[in-house]
Amino acid sequence: MRILKPVLLIFAVINLLVGMTSGLGRIGWTMPLPELYVHHGAIMVGGFLGSLISLEKVIPLKKNLLYAGPAAGVLSIIALLNGRFDVAIWLLIFSSAVLIVVYLYYLIPHWDFTLIVALAGACCLLIGNIILLQKRMYPSIYTWWFGFLLLTIVSERLELSKFLPVPPLMKNLLKVLLALFLLNLISPYLNWRGYWIMGAIMMAISLWLLRYDMIRIGIRKSELTRFTAVALLCGYIALFVEGWFLVSPPSTLVLYDLVLHTFFIGFVFMMIFAHGPIILPGVLGFSVKPYHPALYVPLIGLILSLKLRIMADLGWINYSWRAISGWISAGSILLYFLTMALTTLLALRHAKTA
Repeated sequence: MRILKPVLLIFAVINLLVGMTSGLGRIGWTMPLPELYVHHGAIMVGGFLGSLISLEKVIPLKKNLLYAGPAAGVLSIIALLNGRFDVAIWLLIFSSAVLIVVYLYYLIPHWDFTLIVALAGACCLLIGNIILLQKRMYPSIYTWWFGFLLLTIVSERLELSKFLPVPPLMKNLLKVLLALFLLNLISPYLNWRGYWIMGAIMMAISLWLLRYDMIRIGIRKSELTRFTAVALLCGYIALFVEGWFLVSPPSTLVLYDLVLHTFFIGFVFMMIFAHGPIILPGVLGFSVKPYHPALYVPLIGLILSLKLRIMADLGWINYSWRAISGWISAGSILLYFLTMALTTLLALRHAKTA
């Protein structure tokens, strides 16, 4: 298992690199592996994000068979590279089913609301993958991916901030908002009214998190705590903007790109940036929380790339900036993980000499 964890992480990074390459291809650049351009979403959500989340949750359980879940997720890229779409999606279905089992292992001895939210998110991922296998159309399932990642992130934030004082009424309000989100998601048809409701719920959840997460406390601290709070703040603002686009769609021609990338770049990757120094070293078994002010550089780059993409989609600047924003996004993500790797090594060296 000591070897398996870094191997799975390496494959997750491969999925990230191929996913970003295919994303740059979709945005207009000539990149390698053009046959994977269309699978950009499956690679990023299933092969990278889903597998990484699954690996993080499997490790504490110390049940070797459950590693089959993240392994299937990261290996789906091999099937896609060989043109075996059905095989790849079956691997992602298996991976998401194992993630459900993982959450059940946590829930059976300890019934907890945050775990129920995470379990609901894993169910969204499984349903989305099944629909993708049936319909073979990515636009038909992206809202299920929203559900998976939104519920997973909310669950994580509730767990990490569970000792903060939140009035019972506000706790119940969040439960209602999450229940409404799921009800809207499973409605037979997501028409414009359905998107309007989903957007309004996203805006309300973002406001709740802005008020009751640790941002106001963390922003007054220093170093890693402040960085985490700043990244959380940026992510929650992006979630609010995401909801606004769904409530007041500017144009059906640009809405799809706006909605997808405001959510994934603005919300999801901001959350990854916020949690990375806490979670990623733990996945590798290191008891350090690395930090360096250089982490703000990729954070600023990611914000800039999202702003450029939104403005280009809305026609506020030349549309060619949309393609340029893709390189800034990819560069910022790569710079973040490189900075994380270097700061982790420095933190480990300091821990040994201390």
